Amino acid sequence: MAQTGDGRTLRFTRSEARTLALLTRSPDRIATREMLLDALTEIGSDRGERNIDFVINRLRRKLSDDARNPRYIATRYGEGYLWVGGPPAMRRDPAGADLLVGPLNGLDLLGPLRPRAEQFARRLRDVVKEDMPAGQNVILMPDAQPRAGTAGNGPSKMIELTFFAEAGAVNCVAAVKLFDTGRILSMSRITLDETPDDGHADPAALRDFVRRLLNDAWRAKAGATESDGPLPVAMYTAGFWKMNTAASATDSLAKLNAKAEANDRSYMQEWRQSERRILELQEASPDDASLRIMHAAHLHTKYIMLGHKLFADGVDDRAADEDRIEALVLSALPQVHAEPDLAIMAAKLLHFLDRGYGELALEIAEEAYGASLSVAASLPLIGQLRAYSGRIDEALPCIEQALHLVEPGSKSHLYALTIKCQILVASGNREGLGEAKRLLYAVSVLAPLFFEPMFGDPDSPSLRGRIAAMAMSRRMALACLLHTHYVSARLFSEQEHRDNVIRNQLALVCRRFGQDAVPQEIAGNYPGLVAHFG
Repeated sequence: MAQTGDGRTLRFTRSEARTLALLTRSPDRIATREMLLDALTEIGSDRGERNIDFVINRLRRKLSDDARNPRYIATRYGEGYLWVGGPPAMRRDPAGADLLVGPLNGLDLLGPLRPRAEQFARRLRDVVKEDMPAGQNVILMPDAQPRAGTAGNGPSKMIELTFFAEAGAVNCVAAVKLFDTGRILSMSRITLDETPDDGHADPAALRDFVRRLLNDAWRAKAGATESDGPLPVAMYTAGFWKMNTAASATDSLAKLNAKAEANDRSYMQEWRQSERRILELQEASPDDASLRIMHAAHLHTKYIMLGHKLFADGVDDRAADEDRIEALVLSALPQVHAEPDLAIMAAKLLHFLDRGYGELALEIAEEAYGASLSVAASLPLIGQLRAYSGRIDEALPCIEQALHLVEPGSKSHLYALTIKCQILVASGNREGLGEAKRLLYAVSVLAPLFFEPMFGDPDSPSLRGRIAAMAMSRRMALACLLHTHYVSARLFSEQEHRDNVIRNQLALVCRRFGQDAVPQEIAGNYPGLVAHFG
């Protein structure tokens, strides 16, 4: 039995109820004729396929559904039937979704045009899913609403669709919103007046519409440093996906490594997706200097997040990527010099290049920090650059203030904590490092596998450090050594700080694989340490 929106009570036979239960149990997935026969027939009874057609037809009559423009049950010829809408789909838990399509507003006022709008929503959901990296879950929820307090526990974003009729044509306004706050990131409008009777909009036009909508939403989120933290953090959280850091302390080492590798693959997929969005945005707005800084930061982030994986796979595009970063930053700097959040990021990127821009980078950063109104976003960056220049005593207070200004457990908090650990390692402050690592490792059981080889004690390795070392093959150990050098150690101006940062990773390689295993790039930069551990 079911209640309709106009108050009618629908009653179903046993066969109808079983069929309805099977269809609605897995919305948007085809129920084959064989599956329906199994649900409808008892052992030894007649399994004639005509029974399925009779039951489906009766259900459609009771639901006032039209086989040509289905609101509930769609036919997939040669395959079976599909539940495509209605309350059972709405009741699905959004927690497992990466993106929601919904709510669908204005349907009740469309009259006979309603099926066209609903079919368009389903097609839009399909195109959105095609636009996202493989494995991402996009759910259509016609009654979805933003939910406060769900940050990290549900989809990050939703696409709200509002339909209205004008001169016999259906119009749709699509708005990408943050799921936890309802904040609008992008909006666009499309007219369905040329949509065929089956509700499918022109595929190319719909793909372009979806891409523009999602690209603009990504840009709005990635550039919101005043609310989402430093530019690298804002860009990281701008994607339409969720990193799966779920792991248990009881998981085997092999299982933890497998989860870490799966996360690396997912991040690379998302990184490539964001790269495509940036390039398309730049093509649409070639004179936008802020997009050039974002593109340069995106190239830099590839090495921060995935350098170990790239080096282990034999991929080394550093020279070409540094050339691109340099060209992007220098061409954008005159326009973004007066925008503190972008200028301070430009300064960090110039310092990262290590091509003689050190003094200029620090001058730009200090000026930008002095003018910044996004203090929580600028403090970690200026603190890190001051540490690179050897001013540890001026750097750490910046990081401490940043940690007190951001929400504990947020991506901005994790970002600042990672920089704090980096600075404490460089300065040799093992006592302070212990507490910072405790907070950092509380994020996930996987965190020590990544960070302990960088932040561990070479003279008295922890149990976590020994486990992380055991997990590394020779290839990965050498890749992580090069990664630590490239994204951290070499950026410090004082040799003592550089040695402290690379010490634990270098000790791991020398003790397990011998001095001869150390790449020449590392041996030439840290000859004293290599001799010590050799």
